[in-house]
Amino acid sequence: MNTSSTLGVKPTLAAFLALLFVPAAFAQNTTRIDVTGCRPLWGAFDALEAAIGGSINYEDIPYENRADLEDGATAAMKASNPTFEILGPRDGRVTATVQVPQTLPASGNELAYDAGMLLDSYRRNGLPGDFKVEQANGMIYVTPTKVLGANGAVRDVTSTMAALITIPSAQRGVVDTLQAVFDSVYNATGMRIGLATAAFFQTETVTFGANNE
Repeated sequence: MNTSSTLGVKPTLAAFLALLFVPAAFAQNTTRIDVTGCRPLWGAFDALEAAIGGSINYEDIPYENRADLEDGATAAMKASNPTFEILGPRDGRVTATVQVPQTLPASGNELAYDAGMLLDSYRRNGLPGDFKVEQANGMIYVTPTKVLGANGAVRDVTSTMAALITIPSAQRGVVDTLQAVFDSVYNATGMRIGLATAAFFQTETVTFGANNE
């Protein structure tokens, strides 16, 4: 007996392959994910994590074209300066009925399948850019592949998360280690990453290094 609940274009290859290996018991229960906002795919993946477990790492597209943005400035903000704008990603909706396995947390294949369902909804609704779903390190990675460029032409995007970096192995503080990663990513891609918060004890140290990884 199927049960369902609600949690307030082309299929990806990863989603297709995941479907081939999803166990029969996985299809017995479903839940509805429905998210509206300026980054609805991100919100939908958060809801999916909460519903079936697992980890989804999401990297947004680099917004470049005005058509993918909208002005969030209020009338009061524009009163003294009519041309004032606060630009952000335009609102959109992602919704899909996803499969809930009997045993939680979900496996990587199950999580990839459901992530692909949400990505298909994103595409059908004509939202900015495009993404791919991949599995690695026991987690799911959703990374950008295309974006509408400033010149109006669609261009390929290289994922910042997929950048190969080299960092000498050493014992460092947690924040210094993170900054070393960010600096190496910047050297490899030209994308500057800033540290907003660190959910670690500031006095902790780690031994870390990477060689073109």
